Amino acid sequence: MSLSDLLSRGYFPKELPAPFVTKSFASAMKGTKPASSDFSKLLAKGKKIRSSNVGKFSHARGGLLRRQLSLCNPINFYILSREIVSNWHEVSKCSSGTVLSATNPEFKSQGRAINGRFPQANRSKLAQQSRLGRRFVLTTDISRFYHSIYTHSIPWAMHTKSRAKMDRSFGLLGNRLDYLVRQGQDGQTIGIPIGPDTSLVFAEMIMQRCDEALISKLPGIRGHRFIDDYELSFSTRTEAEDAFHILNSCLADYELALNPKKTSVTELPLPLEAPWAQELKRFHFRTTRSGQASDLEDFFSRAFELHREWKTEAILQFAVARLRYEEIHSKNWELFQRLLLLCVVPEPATLPYVLENIIRRVNKGAVPLKRNIEEIVNLIVVNHAPLRHSSEVGNALWATLTLQLSLYQEAVSALSNCDDSCEMDPFSWTT
Repeated sequence: MSLSDLLSRGYFPKELPAPFVTKSFASAMKGTKPASSDFSKLLAKGKKIRSSNVGKFSHARGGLLRRQLSLCNPINFYILSREIVSNWHEVSKCSSGTVLSATNPEFKSQGRAINGRFPQANRSKLAQQSRLGRRFVLTTDISRFYHSIYTHSIPWAMHTKSRAKMDRSFGLLGNRLDYLVRQGQDGQTIGIPIGPDTSLVFAEMIMQRCDEALISKLPGIRGHRFIDDYELSFSTRTEAEDAFHILNSCLADYELALNPKKTSVTELPLPLEAPWAQELKRFHFRTTRSGQASDLEDFFSRAFELHREWKTEAILQFAVARLRYEEIHSKNWELFQRLLLLCVVPEPATLPYVLENIIRRVNKGAVPLKRNIEEIVNLIVVNHAPLRHSSEVGNALWATLTLQLSLYQEAVSALSNCDDSCEMDPFSWTT
């Protein structure tokens, strides 16, 4: 595993706009020997590493839902990453996977530096395997998972709680990692950063200990877990309900708890995929100008209807992303852009997907509807900058730079009064 890869492909959350990259940071740190670079020796001597705050990136998930992603201080992230990479053999032994884990961390040569073994697209296949011969399914997840992880549970997961409580020295790798995580978030012990690949490693360490406790009490249990999201299959409803209580008890040992609002026991058979996703996936677009124009209008009309029916689901994001590689007739290009832009103001979470569709084609020679896009991105900035909605404003500014749009005076004023670190200086971004 390469430290350079982790710094370049595992630092910023994947949800940040395209210009936010850390390759130059990884390159600057590669082969260098910064002052006081032997951090293990510093820790062993009990010397402190300066703490830092975590920057926040407010990410739109759809509707009124948002997620606060983390932008770690680069020095603290470098120190933590270096400790993980230097001890990857020991770290990976603690997160190598259980029969339930679908997201045990693996080093990847493409995309994120560290990612789960299975992508989300494998949920259906895993469900097919685990539901065979069963009657009921327990689905549940953990309340505010990353926010509620207790940093001291890192050494508990690596070395057992009893040993970690008896030996609080930096001789234990788990104690060093616990300390470095805390120093990267102003000493806080509750919560770990949301977004960097390092946090997946810590999350899986803890969750796999919970898996093991559950498996030991319910031998032969069948199901899968994506990070904190469980689907477990059983022969009877009573078994499923008992499993819920056992799992909650296992999690309590790590100061975690299941979310009752997202917990259900349901009788099989169940759809392997949401009905709205199945419908949008099956939609076929003709290649003739008039046929495709009609199909595009029908597709978006249906997506808007589904969005109203399933308000808590990311339907419009899914619909727009579904069109990423669709071949659009040249005479339908303006229509396609207008239909995409209809999604943005009502559902700002679609903005990065809309821009990807447009910019991908502009880079191949298509001409954007600059006036329409310009009006919308300025409106987004004016409305969302005062609210510190990082993803809306950040993506709007990305569009401004990439498509060479103008910012109106009202938008400039809104930006000048904003103290969000992701919005303040867009002209320093890499494009």
